[in-house]
Amino acid sequence: MRRLVIGLALLAVLSPRVSLAQPPAPSMGEEFAKGVAAPALSLVYFPAKFIVGTFGALLGGVSGWATGGNERAAEGIWRPMVGGSYFVTSETLDGTNPFLPFDGGPYAPPPVPPGPAPSSSMPPQP
Repeated sequence: MRRLVIGLALLAVLSPRVSLAQPPAPSMGEEFAKGVAAPALSLVYFPAKFIVGTFGALLGGVSGWATGGNERAAEGIWRPMVGGSYFVTSETLDGTNPFLPFDGGPYAPPPVPPGPAPSSSMPPQP
């Protein structure tokens, strides 16, 4: 039984089909179809995304203004509406790159401006 398990393991490791398995290369017809479909889809998708992005930029600005300059309120609108994919590419069609129409990435608070460091030697002020 032990010899059988060792023999099957060696066969699996040394077999060219198992150890050298690679995904099939795309055919020339598939590449041609992606090359034609990507710009055709972008011609339809880009104007719509551009309008949504422009409207989102304006709406985010109004939101920031209406909340007294609250940058987080503005970014809550800007990130999903302005961020994301603006074009369809052949990499998007074959799944290599994700298609993210409303993705602005994770929220990162604005950096704190450098200022004087608090000193422990100063007495507290009343």
